[in-house]
Amino acid sequence: MPSIKVVFFASLKDVIGINEYVIDLTLPSTIAQLKQKLAAELDNGQALLEKNIQSSVNYEFARDADVLTDEVTEVAFFPPVTGG
Repeated sequence: MPSIKVVFFASLKDVIGINEYVIDLTLPSTIAQLKQKLAAELDNGQALLEKNIQSSVNYEFARDADVLTDEVTEVAFFPPVTGG
């Protein structure tokens, strides 16, 4: 089972209480499935299930339906971003 580094940014990092986490994940899996697993494993991980939590895979924006493969080394989660 491959390990994936998960990184949390901004207020999401504060809510969950850690900067990063390494998780063993059966692949292929979707971002949504990863969120569910993290929500079950982490204190305050339920915050990942809130509406509009955004993600990236290997530094590229991703959506909940995107599939993680063995090429994935890092997934990041962050609250909605606004530009100005």
